[in-house]
Amino acid sequence: MAERVLLVHTGGTLGMAPTGTPVSLSPGPSVARILEQVPELAEVAELQLTVALNRDSATMEPEHILGLSRLIREQSGDFDGIVLIHGTDTMAFTASVLGFLLADLGKPVVLTGSQRPLAYVRSDARSNLVDAVTLAARKVPEVGICFGDHWLRGVAADKLSVHRYEAFETPNLPPLAELGLHIQIHPHAGAFERQVPTGIGQAMEAALAVYAPFPGMNWTLPGERIKGVLIQAYGAGNLPMERPDLQALLDHCRSREMPVVITSFCPWGGVDLATYELGRMAFDRGAISGGLHTRWAALAKMGLVLGAGGGLEDVRRAFNVSWAGEPL
Repeated sequence: MAERVLLVHTGGTLGMAPTGTPVSLSPGPSVARILEQVPELAEVAELQLTVALNRDSATMEPEHILGLSRLIREQSGDFDGIVLIHGTDTMAFTASVLGFLLADLGKPVVLTGSQRPLAYVRSDARSNLVDAVTLAARKVPEVGICFGDHWLRGVAADKLSVHRYEAFETPNLPPLAELGLHIQIHPHAGAFERQVPTGIGQAMEAALAVYAPFPGMNWTLPGERIKGVLIQAYGAGNLPMERPDLQALLDHCRSREMPVVITSFCPWGGVDLATYELGRMAFDRGAISGGLHTRWAALAKMGLVLGAGGGLEDVRRAFNVSWAGEPL
């Protein structure tokens, strides 16, 4: 009996018409249309399609992603794996959230998309879709992005190119699998301890402020509605700590018990606030080291903790624990 794979469509470039507009999908005809264009999929798995959304991923909101998590959990019982068709712009963020929320699913959830629509002759959509369905049928319990020649753990992934077919990378973690003449699944795929706290995932706090520093930047205080702050610092966590306005921002957040997480601008390597004096000064004012977390994993983790009613110390603990195989 062939493995059963659920395709969950959310929109994105893969399903666009040549004009660049989203194709309106319905379960029956769309499977037939996909198999018309990619007939080899029928040799890989038995497919079923559900259209969860049909939108540009740049318009994704947290409630859409939480809804996808619930849909996948509810429908996964009848399938060996799930393929989530998603636009590339926010795929890494969705992969981070789902990587945390579905770490205990016990089945592969493979996110994929493309840089050019399936309807184009020269498109990466065809190979990405075949590879994603193949991985979903392999039953390796991971939530990851299949794109180009690699399958990447979602909670460690970032989009690094707008034009290369190898658009995503996990800079601080080896790929889960390499896709060439053969599929080589690496030993660490599926090999992590799930440590997601109970109560996570019913809601997600999105009132987070993100600061990307540059020389001379004015550090304005976060608004009253803001519940958490992410700073993408230089290098290993350096910030212009001699600036009174940055000091005031950190002191303001500490007085309100508002978490301030510091990640790095640099894709490779991460933050260690003990490395340099400027980082230590931020730490002394209450900042939390984001370590090797990507910006997307950091935002997802902080948003999920705060959305579950957690506070500053809960966020601090979260960044000292690998919830779903994300590097620290």
